[in-house]
Amino acid sequence: MRLVYYGTPSLAVPPLERLVADGRAPDLVVTRRDRPRGRGLKTGRSPVREAAESAGIPVTTPARAGSTEEIERIRAIAPDLLVVAAYGQILPASLLGAARIGALNVHYSLLPRHRGASPIAAAILAGDRETGVTTMWMTEGLDEGPIFQSLTTPIGADENVGSLGARLAELGARCLSETLDRIERGEILRKEQDPTRASYAPKLTTEAGRLALDRSAEELVRRVRAFTPEPGAYLELRAGRMLVLAAIPGEEEPSDPTGRRSEPAMSQVAGTILALERERGVRVALPRGSLWLARVRPSGRRDMGGYDFANGARLKAGNRLPLAGEPA
Repeated sequence: MRLVYYGTPSLAVPPLERLVADGRAPDLVVTRRDRPRGRGLKTGRSPVREAAESAGIPVTTPARAGSTEEIERIRAIAPDLLVVAAYGQILPASLLGAARIGALNVHYSLLPRHRGASPIAAAILAGDRETGVTTMWMTEGLDEGPIFQSLTTPIGADENVGSLGARLAELGARCLSETLDRIERGEILRKEQDPTRASYAPKLTTEAGRLALDRSAEELVRRVRAFTPEPGAYLELRAGRMLVLAAIPGEEEPSDPTGRRSEPAMSQVAGTILALERERGVRVALPRGSLWLARVRPSGRRDMGGYDFANGARLKAGNRLPLAGEPA
């Protein structure tokens, strides 16, 4: 089959590499234009571009993949199939129809659950116990096309969007390979999605990563996992934003003889430091329960344990976290 591959981030690299390994190297790879990357914001090639060029595959980086010029470029190749994995642009119907068989998307959720730009984070935020990868025929609607195949995997209790995404990228490579095997055998499966079961996963914003200490420990931990490593979950401190890279729900205290739970956090103001431990970090009170800040990155500094942060800031049990907007 003649293929054209659309993808941009590291999530889209394993499926591309699997195509090459299977002897299905695309005739062309389309990726987003070079953008500033890293702390120094130096302009760099996308991970997919780097992988494609390493494999000797021609690459194009159009500003708009759906422009007339680009659609004509694709038609000139006369592809059998377009394969899309986390490309980053919506492709118009005129482009989707440029391939003989159609356009196939590798989507990182179990559709119709978590359609949209951030399905991996959405699964963690929702507390899902499992997720997966779906190959889907692309239509003009956002992730609404018929399903070809899905593969399922459990979500680890400590997995963040980075570690889970790395696993799903490999699973996506397998799912795509199996899908193309079936297409080459003459199987063209199209299972319509049930729109009543659909949910939407919008693109994550930096502002949405702010941790509000009026939430439950379980919700805050899920938010930390869903925003790590990017765009980052954080607390607003007087010294600037502090990323929270890992957090653990505080354990419940045993009940007293009357049956009442004698949990210190329940009688403390949210943000009060309850304990410091080298292994678990700094334990912070919430309106109900508590949260261990296990690993953090204070503004302008390196990653460190919560315990080291508290020691460096001279914080002790009974102190308040130096939250922005609160008196010193």
